[in-house]
Parts: sequence; C-alpha cells; structure tokens
Amino acid sequence: MDNKYFNSKSVEVRRSQIKPASYNPRTISDEGRKQLKRSIKRYGVVGGIVVNQATGYTIVGGHQKVSVLDELNKYDEATHKNDYTLRVELINVDEKTEKSLNVALNNPNIGGQWDYDALARLVPDIDYQDAGLTAADLNMIGCDFLLQTEEESSIADALEDMMAPVTEQKEAEKAAKQMERAEKVAHMKEVKQQVKNAAQKQAQDMDAYLMLSFDTFEAKAAFCERFGYDPYSKFIKGEVFDEQIERIE
Repeated sequence: MDNKYFNSKSVEVRRSQIKPASYNPRTISDEGRKQLKRSIKRYGVVGGIVVNQATGYTIVGGHQKVSVLDELNKYDEATHKNDYTLRVELINVDEKTEKSLNVALNNPNIGGQWDYDALARLVPDIDYQDAGLTAADLNMIGCDFLLQTEEESSIADALEDMMAPVTEQKEAEKAAKQMERAEKVAHMKEVKQQVKNAAQKQAQDMDAYLMLSFDTFEAKAAFCERFGYDPYSKFIKGEVFDEQIERIE
C-alpha cells in the first residue's frame, strides 16, 4: 500500500546523468570534507542523495557526498571520464518546490539537536572519527578523546610517567626563576627607596642656611661683636653660631 508521505523512489543512475544545483547555498570546510570522506570510505553512502527528475536530474540534497564520490572515483565532470553508478532518491517536483527542499534538507533548525549526555555515553562504543566527530566535538560534549580505549589509556599513562621527571624539573626551574625575579624586584625597590631618601636629605640640606641683612655696617659690627665674630666676615658657619648661643645660655 502506498504511503502519501513517501514521494521518492530509490533508483540507480549514472553520474553523468545528474547535475549539481547552481543555486546550492551549502558549503563544507576542509575538515568537514575530510570527515565525510572518511565516513564514506568506511561505511559507503547510506542514503542522503536526492535528485529531481523534473528539472533535468538536478541534485537537491547530497552535493557534498557526490563531490566526495567524484574524488574517490576520479570522475571528470567535463569529459565524463570514469563515469560511475550511484543510488539516489528520485523525486519529480517543480523548481520552487525543489529549491525549498534544498534548503529544508540542509537546514539544521529542522534536523534535531544533540542530547550531549546521551552522546557522551555513546562515544566509547563507537569510532568517533568514522562517525564524523572531531576532537573539538568531544571536548564540547565532555569526552576525553585521548582515552577511548584501554590501550590508549595505557599509552597515555606511560607517557605521563615518562615525562614526570621533565615536568618536575621544568616546574622547579620555573619556581627558581620566579624567586630570582622576586628578589630582583625587591632589591630594585630597596635601591629606589634609598635614592629617594638621599634626594630628600639633599633637598633638606640645601635649605639649611639663613641670610641676615643689616641696615648699616655699624649694626652688623655690633651683632658680630655680640657673638664674637669678625665684622668683616662674609659667611659664618652654623656650628660656630650654635656654640656661641650655648655659651650665652
């Protein structure tokens, strides 16, 4: 009994019969293509190539798969050299419907989302690379991709043990360098403080003088006679003046 929700039929066609859609908006990264190629070589093509008979056998979905198959079969689209057979889902719709299907078949919004907890539990049971997952994918879902098997775990542990002395030495060298740097910084701070103190004292010493002005020479002579100085002196040392004051007191 026919089901109205199945509108395609699986057929075999020659590669030379089908053509890519000129408007196809989908692209693939180099890493994504590498993963797709790995998957096809391991599992083959399991569905996913849709072709519209009504528009001259235009590829609606599966452009990247066909491109990888072309590479694997060394197919030349210009000359049809190394033409090969592939199985596709054949539909017969108008151009507007075809373009809508092209977007729908490649739209992640209607393709569901990962349950990362369930995916993380599944990863140990599969070859994640053959499934198209990358190291970044596994990091995102919380899987340690370096410890997928007991053999890999053993190798990782052995490498860790082997590198332990080197790691310890590097940590010791790092700590020593940090200590040396800290000591240099402390010494520089001390020197700067000493220079600052010396500069402050020098500035204070430069201000340790007093100038006296007299209206007449007689007034100057009387002052000098009072304290026992030569009235013809131009400068008087402070220490001598201090001694004279102490004697008077």
